[in-house]
Amino acid sequence: MRAAAVALFVAWPAVASAQAAQRPYDHVVVVSFDGMRPDGMELAQAPTLHRLRAEGAAALHAETVGDSSTLPSHSSMLAGVEVRVHGMEFDDFRPERGFIRVPTAMYLAHDAGLSTAMFVAKTKFRHIAIPGSLDRWSLPHWSCERVAAAAAEHLASAQPGITFVHFAEPDDAGHRHGWMRAHYLEAIARADRCFATVLGAVEARADHDRFLVMATADHGGHGRRHGTHAPEDLHIPWIAWGGRVLRGDFDDPVRTTDTAATILAALGLAVPPDWTGRVQRRALEGPPR
Repeated sequence: MRAAAVALFVAWPAVASAQAAQRPYDHVVVVSFDGMRPDGMELAQAPTLHRLRAEGAAALHAETVGDSSTLPSHSSMLAGVEVRVHGMEFDDFRPERGFIRVPTAMYLAHDAGLSTAMFVAKTKFRHIAIPGSLDRWSLPHWSCERVAAAAAEHLASAQPGITFVHFAEPDDAGHRHGWMRAHYLEAIARADRCFATVLGAVEARADHDRFLVMATADHGGHGRRHGTHAPEDLHIPWIAWGGRVLRGDFDDPVRTTDTAATILAALGLAVPPDWTGRVQRRALEGPPR
């Protein structure tokens, strides 16, 4: 990264994220299935996702941002603001462009003393990994098996905080073979098996009831492309599963920017007032199980 771009973030004043009186969860795990449409998830052999939908809260018509591509959408997912605000309007790795220009949920959580980690399958996520915002950054491989194994190893002993996991298989299959084709549904099934590895690491912990697991996507797709304002591109699944989740479908519309806001609220941290994302309370305010 250019020195000027790095300096932009190093020069930020410390962000004092206020600790709430009560912290609903100690750890939030966000798993993003790149390019997964809700109807693709429903049709695929994806028992882990289907289980979490049944046991948690789900929105199968959640929406991503208008620029429905991987880097812009994930930036909004993790920063709680629109693309025009965070500045990640491109969709490939461009070192000369520096980092996202607003603090992410990981940045705010890390500033509050919580642990943060990202396990991803694409280099472009470097733009979201603001210096000083992560205890661990990992791009172990393009395959979800390798990503899931690294994430599971981390989660076995992870301290309170945030773990973000990214699986690329659905998006890759969509571009190669077409969204909703057989290869695409098989890619979702493969990513779901990787998700089972991550979830298994959480459930093996004695304190697993203190974990909130969120499964979602950055965008959908149609034909062999995405990035448009077509419903097939904009609609994404959004699932929350944990000891304080009120089961059932979300009553209100859910947007990808709500992910970052819900992460912070789950950890008892204040949500910046200028974020467009809002807290999905159904994930936090159910009776403890």
